[in-house]
Amino acid sequence: MEELLGQVGVGLSGDQQKMLLEILHKTTGENYFIGKKKKKSDGVKFVQMITANIDYLCEIGYLSQSEKAFLFEVSRFLEFKSNVIVEKNIETEGKPSAASPSYLANKLNKTRTSISKMMNELLNKGILGVAETGTVTEDGRVCSSRTWFVNPNILCNAPKDEVDRATQQIFSKALRNIKVGDQKKIHKLPIYLF
Repeated sequence: MEELLGQVGVGLSGDQQKMLLEILHKTTGENYFIGKKKKKSDGVKFVQMITANIDYLCEIGYLSQSEKAFLFEVSRFLEFKSNVIVEKNIETEGKPSAASPSYLANKLNKTRTSISKMMNELLNKGILGVAETGTVTEDGRVCSSRTWFVNPNILCNAPKDEVDRATQQIFSKALRNIKVGDQKKIHKLPIYLF
């Protein structure tokens, strides 16, 4: 046992680790595992920018300055793995609500009209996506609810191989045949995550 514990400083083989865990279990009756201590940075929230794609879109002139600024601003509202643009309500526990253009306008200190126009332009470009549901009230009024997404091939709030399946479906054909203005040339992104 002393020899085994003496090797902790230099590392243990898989068999030695298993033996140590068995000894601990037999000695204490508890189940143990070998893990690493969390770092201060382990819980930090972040959004990844797919830089090769952003570089390419900037080089071909696909994004305006205001669209680039909007994407930077909205990146802090992305839900983990789904890339849904959500409200950030610290008081509310549980699942956050999808952010509306009005909510974003308020948070970004812009008008609802300008945010709505920007979001629709980015939707047409394949940078944003939307899922829409509709209900009819008792008096026959149609109410719709839109959930906005950011294309993970541009900004990704997930491990690159764990993007939500529904989000992948929404953007499966987006940014595949990019045209800039009246140019005839068709562009494709350098990197597609799915």
